[in-house]
Parts: sequence; structure tokens; C-alpha cells
Amino acid sequence: MTLHPTLKEIITVTKEANNPPLSRLPLAEIRKGPMKMRPLAGEPVPVAKVMNHIIHHEEGNLLIRLYYPKENTSLPVLLYFHPGGFVKGDIDAHDPTCRALADASGCLVASMNYPLAPENPYPKALHAAKAVLHWISAHPKEIGSDGRIAIGGEDAGGNLAAVLSQEVRDEPHPQISYQVLVYPQTDFTFSSLSHQEYGRGYLLEKESMEWYRKQYLKGDEDPRHPQISPLYASDFSSLPPAFIVTAEYDPMRDEGESYAKKLKASGVPVTLKRYSGMVHGFFQMAGLLDEARAAIVAVGETLKTHFRIT
Repeated sequence: MTLHPTLKEIITVTKEANNPPLSRLPLAEIRKGPMKMRPLAGEPVPVAKVMNHIIHHEEGNLLIRLYYPKENTSLPVLLYFHPGGFVKGDIDAHDPTCRALADASGCLVASMNYPLAPENPYPKALHAAKAVLHWISAHPKEIGSDGRIAIGGEDAGGNLAAVLSQEVRDEPHPQISYQVLVYPQTDFTFSSLSHQEYGRGYLLEKESMEWYRKQYLKGDEDPRHPQISPLYASDFSSLPPAFIVTAEYDPMRDEGESYAKKLKASGVPVTLKRYSGMVHGFFQMAGLLDEARAAIVAVGETLKTHFRIT
């Protein structure tokens, strides 16, 4: 399918703006990007209740935001990690998407501010995300959960979700029931065909991805380490069933679809949905794109079915 006309227009405007590469921008300016993009998600969907909560962690206080589609009802939790290359993004910028997911799924959605690079390089975001996962598992009554947990996220957030699913697989607690991976970053080598085909001219640029990687991996880490690139894990068996979303014109398309294949080959139930004509980031554009709204609904219906939410 050809590129969606609305996205084609956005790409044209972006090219005409002739913005400097990320490496030449101040970090504070880069981090304004997600809030500038937030209006593309459309009007925030009303939910029954929204609460902030601070979790005390050895590396600092961690802020989570809880979205309740219903009050006074114990619900499954979707712990959802925002995108941003491990460098930008927060719960405020991703608020409309989390509201939409809570409304569509009937789940209690938990969003967190994980530590960002370069101030907090690998593995600090992973350690913080794991701490929040354990806290949610240990405090169901405090947050109004029924104890069941799904995990998910977009690009870097999808990386955290995939890595955590592998990390806790053999632990008695927490038990992850389902994973939702939206164009997940599973391969930090950037070696797939889609990286070559769509690494320029489709909003997410190869140079930007390389810059994000340099911020996140500050030492001599092997980009193929499974905690960094979950695609290179040695064992995919007994992982939670997954819904994986990819976009046709996304450099990260192939690594998400390769991850789906490895899960399937190990007997893990997987639903893989590629959205034609879409680019990286489309999931956050529900105010502009029917496909984004459809993807959120698809994720919601999948979770409703899995958790038997009526």
C-alpha cells in the first residue's frame, strides 16, 4: 500500500522545516518533542478516575499514573511504557494514549516515568521498570487490581516490555499474563532490511536512531545482549502470549515481525498486525488517523478477550 496521504503531508512539512539533526539540538529541546506531538492523539478520552502514585526505589522516586475505566471494581492491570528512544517522553505526553487504552481495554492502565538517558543509561530504565512491575504485583488491593497483569509499550517502551517478559519468566512473582508490543525495538544492531529501506524520509531517521542508541548505551555493552536486544534471547518458550503491532513504513518493522516469528516458533500464541501505509509513531495519532484508532481498539479488544472483561 502507498503511504497514507496525511502522513505524506506531515513528512513533506517536516522536510521543508529542514530541522537540524538531534545531535545538534539541546537535550531540553529534544524532550519538548513528545508534548508537541500530543495533540495528534486527539481529545483525551474521559475515564472514571486518574491517580498519581510515587513508588520509592533505590535509584530514586518513581512516578506512576493509574487510569481507571471503572471505579469500585477490581481490574486487570496493563503496565504500559511510553516511547521515546529511552531519551524523551513521559506520562504527561502519553496521557491521551493511555486514556484511550484504558477505555478500549477495560483494564486499569499504569504508566510510569522511567529514568531517561543520557543521565540514566542502560540498565537504569530496565531496573526501574522491573521495580514498578514488582510493586504492582505486590500491591493489588492498594491500586484496585485483581492481580492479573499485562505489560506493553511502544518502541523503547516495547523493548522494556519484551525484556521484562523474558526477565521474570522463571520467577514465581510477578506473573505476566499478556504482552502488547507496538512497533517494539527488539534489535539494537539496526541490521534489518526495513532499517535500510525506511531509515530515511519516513519521520524516524537512521541518524536519530543511532544518536538515541549512543545515549542509552554509554559503555562497551554488546547491542546483541538480550537485555538490550530481546530478539537475540536464546529461549523464547513459555513467554506470555503477545499482540504485536507493526507499521509498513517503519524502520523497526522487521525486528517486531522477527520477534513475533521467534515467539510463534517457540509455541507462544501471537497475533501480529501490520498496519499498511503507516509510519513509526502512528499509534499516537488517533486524532488524525483511522488506522491509529483501529489499532487502539484492536489492542483493547484483544485484552478484553484475554482477560474476559465484559
